[in-house]
Amino acid sequence: MDLSSKTLSQTMTVEAIAAIKAKRMAMKMDLDVEGKRIRTLQREQDRQEHEEQAEFCKLTMKRERQQYTREEQLLGEKELPGVLKIVSLVYDFTRRRLLSKPEDSPKEEPAAPPPLEGLREVPEVPEVPVVPPELETIKPPPMSKYNRYGQERFLRGEEEFGINPGGSNWEKVASLGLNPDGGKTESVKINTEKGKLEMAKNASKKPRKDKRLSRMPIIVVPDALTSPVTVHNAKQLLQELRYVSVEQARQTLVPGQLLDEVTIEHRFQGELVSYRVIDNVTRLTPEEWSRVAAVFAMGPHWQFKGWPQGGDPALIFHRVCAFHLHFRGTSVSKELANLQVHLLALSQHERHLDCGILTEFWNKLDHHMAVHPRQFAFIKQK
Repeated sequence: MDLSSKTLSQTMTVEAIAAIKAKRMAMKMDLDVEGKRIRTLQREQDRQEHEEQAEFCKLTMKRERQQYTREEQLLGEKELPGVLKIVSLVYDFTRRRLLSKPEDSPKEEPAAPPPLEGLREVPEVPEVPVVPPELETIKPPPMSKYNRYGQERFLRGEEEFGINPGGSNWEKVASLGLNPDGGKTESVKINTEKGKLEMAKNASKKPRKDKRLSRMPIIVVPDALTSPVTVHNAKQLLQELRYVSVEQARQTLVPGQLLDEVTIEHRFQGELVSYRVIDNVTRLTPEEWSRVAAVFAMGPHWQFKGWPQGGDPALIFHRVCAFHLHFRGTSVSKELANLQVHLLALSQHERHLDCGILTEFWNKLDHHMAVHPRQFAFIKQK
C-alpha cells in the first residue's frame, strides 16, 4: 500500500500526534514571550532617545536668542507688574478722572468707633477759623472753573470776539492807533484815506480777470483748402469718423460765416473729453502751447512758421503727435521722410473704410497722451 495515500491517523498513533501538538504549542509560547521582551526593550530605548533629544533642545533654546517680530515688539510685554499701582497715583479709577492734586488721591476713611452705651451723642461743632482784623475787609475772589462759553460776559457792550462783519481791513489797521478815549488819531485817519485811494487806483489800473483757464487739448490742422482736413470738415472726420470733402463742408455754413475753430468730443480713459481744433497758432498763449496734443502736417516746413523751438518739425514732432492724411495712390511729401509722422491713407471712393482708419488716429493719440501724463495732467483737474 502506498504511504502517500494514507491519512495521519493510519500512519501515526494518537499519542504521537498529541506529543507533536504539545511540542508545537510550547515553541509558539516561547516565541511570543521572546517577541514581547524585544518589543518592550525597543520601546524603552525609543523613550530614552526621545527624552535625551528633548533635553538637548531645552539646553539649545536657553543658549539661543529669542527672535521677536515687529508685531510682537509693538505689543510689548504681556505682564506689566506694578503698572496699575503707578497709574493709581495720577488717576482715580472709582471716579474715573485724573487727580489734579496729590491730596485728591482717594484715602481710606477710618471707621468711626461704636458709641458707648449709656452716653448720648454730642453733635460736633465745626471749628471757626480766627481771622485777623486786618484781613477782614479783604475777600479772596471766588474760584471758578474754566468755561468756554463764559467769555461772553467780558463782551458786554462790544461785538462778539471783536469781529465786525460789516467792517473792512482798514478798520483793523486803524484800531492799532486808538486813543485812550477810544477815538482815532489824525495820522491813522490820513493813512486810511491814502490807503483807500491807492487801492482804488490799483483797481482801476489792473482789472480783475475772472476768465477761467480752458482745459481742452488742442489739435492743429492746416490752413489750406488743398488739405484733405481743415476746420470745416474736422468734426465729421474726427468725431463722426467719416470723410467729407472740404467743399461739401463749407457749403453747410451760413453765407459770410468765418470758422476759426471747432470743438469735438472723444472718450479718453473712460471720460468724455472735449478737444479744440484750430488752424491758426499765432494767437496761442504759452499756457495753450503746452496743451497742443496733435497736428496734421501737409509736408512743407513753412506750415510751422511761428511755432516754438524755431519751427523745426523734428523737434516739434517729439512733443506733439504728428499725422499726415492723404489718399491712396498719392505720393507722400519728401519733406516728411525720416520724421516721426503717422500716415493715414484714406480711400478715394470706399467710404466704409474711413471708420477703421480714423479709429487708428485716436488710438495713436490716446497712446501719446497716456505716455506723457505730466503734459496732459490738466485733463484730470476739476
